Amino acid sequence: MILPILLFLSLISATIADEDYYGGGGPPGRPRPPPRPARGSRCPNGWMLFKRPQGNWCVGLYIGLVTQPVAETRCRGVGATLTGLQNDQERKRLASAGQQMALKHNFGDAAIWLGARRKGSCPRAGICQPRETFFWTDNHTTGNAGFGWSPGQPDGVSSYTLGVQACAHQFVFASGTTHPRWPGIPHGALDDQYCQEGRINPNRKLFACGKKAV
Repeated sequence: MILPILLFLSLISATIADEDYYGGGGPPGRPRPPPRPARGSRCPNGWMLFKRPQGNWCVGLYIGLVTQPVAETRCRGVGATLTGLQNDQERKRLASAGQQMALKHNFGDAAIWLGARRKGSCPRAGICQPRETFFWTDNHTTGNAGFGWSPGQPDGVSSYTLGVQACAHQFVFASGTTHPRWPGIPHGALDDQYCQEGRINPNRKLFACGKKAV
């Protein structure tokens, strides 16, 4: 009688061991953290993918002789917003794309509207450090490393009709270096500009839209 009982107990022990192994049993331990959500890496055709710590970001470049608010409206029409620049690498990459567009359309010079605004606490030059004068408006870009201003900028020029230069754009030149019309401004540098100025200084306008990758 003892032998059948021992065989029965051995069978139960083996079954429990199987359940522990395959079913996640065993002694309690620290719970595993939930898996990190996969970061999207797909962008619309023709858009650039910027890999950021806070999530991948897509940027598309468009031509439009428009003011900054109109550029923002057009970006929203494609499910995006005017983009900021996370770092100097993104600034240079956007400048390169702008140069290619300038060459394609025979522009000697152009400027790209960005998603940036002057801080209310920095209404004119000399109050804040250059990289602390503006902030990004796209609700995704962080920090100020992407504010690669042209020397002496942002200077906060004020106009009786247009107010202070509260928006920002990026100069791009077909040469990829400088342009005789803009001495002292290097290709890819940022400059503050009147938000409502849509036709001159320079008279070729682009705008850069951004949205999350999917």
